[in-house]
Amino acid sequence: MKHSNNTDFWLDRSTKFDVLTGEKLVMGKDYHKIASTLRSISNFVNIVTGDSIPVTYNQKDESYTDGSMVVISSNIKDNMYDATVGLALHEGSHCKLTDFKVLHKLIYGEDVIPSHILSMVEEKYFMGEVEGYVRTSKATGYIIGKIKDLLNIVEDRRIDSFIFNSAPGYRGYYQAMYDKYFNSNGIDKGLRSSEKRDEDWDSYMFRIVNITNSNRDLKALNGLLDVWKEFDLRNIDRLENTEQSLRLAFNLFEIIESNIIVIEEKKEEGESQDDPIEGESQDDPIEGEDGSTGGGDPIESNAPEGDGKTDEGSSDTAVEGEDKGAVSNSDLPDLNQKEIDRLKKDINKQKEFLDGNVKKTSISKTDKMKVEAIAESQSDMVEVGGSIRQSSGVQCIVVNNITAKLIESGVYSTLSGRRKYRYTTQEVIDNGMMLGNQLGRKLQVRNDENSLKYNRLRRGNIDKRMIASLGFGNEQVFQQIFTDKFKPVDLHISVDASGSMSGSKWKQTQISVIAIAKAASMVSNLNVVISYRSTETIGRRETPAIFIAYDSKKDKIGKIRRLFGYISCPGITPEGLCFEAIQKQIVGGSSSNESYFLNFSDGQPYFVNNNISYYGMAAYKHTKAQMQSMKDRGIKILSYFISDSGYENKRDMEAFKYMYGSEAESIKVENLNALSKSLNKLFTEKN
Repeated sequence: MKHSNNTDFWLDRSTKFDVLTGEKLVMGKDYHKIASTLRSISNFVNIVTGDSIPVTYNQKDESYTDGSMVVISSNIKDNMYDATVGLALHEGSHCKLTDFKVLHKLIYGEDVIPSHILSMVEEKYFMGEVEGYVRTSKATGYIIGKIKDLLNIVEDRRIDSFIFNSAPGYRGYYQAMYDKYFNSNGIDKGLRSSEKRDEDWDSYMFRIVNITNSNRDLKALNGLLDVWKEFDLRNIDRLENTEQSLRLAFNLFEIIESNIIVIEEKKEEGESQDDPIEGESQDDPIEGEDGSTGGGDPIESNAPEGDGKTDEGSSDTAVEGEDKGAVSNSDLPDLNQKEIDRLKKDINKQKEFLDGNVKKTSISKTDKMKVEAIAESQSDMVEVGGSIRQSSGVQCIVVNNITAKLIESGVYSTLSGRRKYRYTTQEVIDNGMMLGNQLGRKLQVRNDENSLKYNRLRRGNIDKRMIASLGFGNEQVFQQIFTDKFKPVDLHISVDASGSMSGSKWKQTQISVIAIAKAASMVSNLNVVISYRSTETIGRRETPAIFIAYDSKKDKIGKIRRLFGYISCPGITPEGLCFEAIQKQIVGGSSSNESYFLNFSDGQPYFVNNNISYYGMAAYKHTKAQMQSMKDRGIKILSYFISDSGYENKRDMEAFKYMYGSEAESIKVENLNALSKSLNKLFTEKN
């Protein structure tokens, strides 16, 4: 089945069927992709702006009023990703460069309107009102309604210039944003038609919003050419802050108003004088008032690469329409009703963009919790298995830190919050801790240091007690101290969390693992990491997964008591795929430390999905290669096949040793506690 271009960005829409019923399976959400999208867009914003600006998905119960964060839609289509990045970059630039205090002052009319402009508007539109507060209030409201639109346009041009000049490699994202929100055949036809050629605010705003469109006509309205010159897009970088953008907006306002003629006889009886221009609303929120900092750069819809510059030359006279006479409206094409409706729709789309009212689908509280839990756990997707023949590789989930929030979210079946699925009972944890205390007391010998001092030497540090003998020709006045201590040990324990491990095998394995972790916590130079290998179903697609459940370098032993009861074994056996995913995280051995990789498993490698068939000799070789990679980094491999009654299949045992080395061995479940004691012996031997 061919995928649609409009497929949801994080939904797997591959057609799948229940093998038992033949019914179509409903695809699930890929929360990793949702979280990854958020993380990648956040990285884009932070790189370009140089600031740590939060990026979050839209929620219905959230409001954004201070311009301190970027909000993106929770439903991103595959073909809309670049446009979403462009919008996020634009909003992030507003957070960095726009002074929202200026916007708020404008909204509330706090002495930002020049007195001569206020007087001009009062005399032009409100002379019939009572002189004083009423007249001034109505004039102020009228001006703010127009200035906020002009300011949005000017400030967008200033902000976008910052991105184009400081990060030209990101212009492609802006182009995608312009294509989505501003470039349309409807706008092009409207600019070339007889529409929007009356000297009113509706026409001026349409022409100014699209002033860089190649179909513009600067002779379409009186004063439009003066607006172009005053705007001076070639030198928009001259505006250093939002205050200067506001001053330019007032200048443009004055040019436009000077060309609008009020024809009193056209006003119907009872028509409000508050807003002389039909369609204008005094209550429209200014960009940022509703919290989003949206708005794109509508006037760069067709020429983002030119920084707003025209291609007619650098002279002010080299502008389309300036050096030729205006075309009569009668010579221009008229739009039919369908085209007029389309134009109205496109203009409304541009207005919403300018006002920061870009529609962004909201994320549910449940989905938001899952995404946040994945981010908090530092979950990632790592490409593995690419070296296997006839395989395109597969993504492996790496959860770097299991948390209570992650368990509560229910994202992973391996971390079950439901009591009936808790394979690791409190009794198992208590027994592991008790055994660990016993081992820990024996391991505490690793904390001891033995120092031997040798004096009367010819080299070393001066022995102060021998200084007096220098006067008698004694040259052997030096001493050396030799300290004998254990090397630090880094131990990575990896546990097979496949379904066949359930029951007594899982119980005894967990007791041993917990015991080793507890014992290690009682000494200062034995670091332990515990991981679990499993599989997860992401959007109805099977995926290898490995969970870092405990790291003694950053976790306290109490984490095991709190969270290990939720770890279960529902998966299959991806083995080497998981080992490859965490290769770089396993500490290598060196002259100053010892490193061990301890593997518990009860089966052979097996994993199959649409991208890979992982079993048999191909899987054996791949797993062996991962072990060899560890050995090459000085890591010693200890691998145990866990069984209920001992490993009896000679052929399978040969395969196990082929992968993990000749030292690999089969061990009975009841002997796992003895294994912990043998590890104690290993770690208390001097190197």
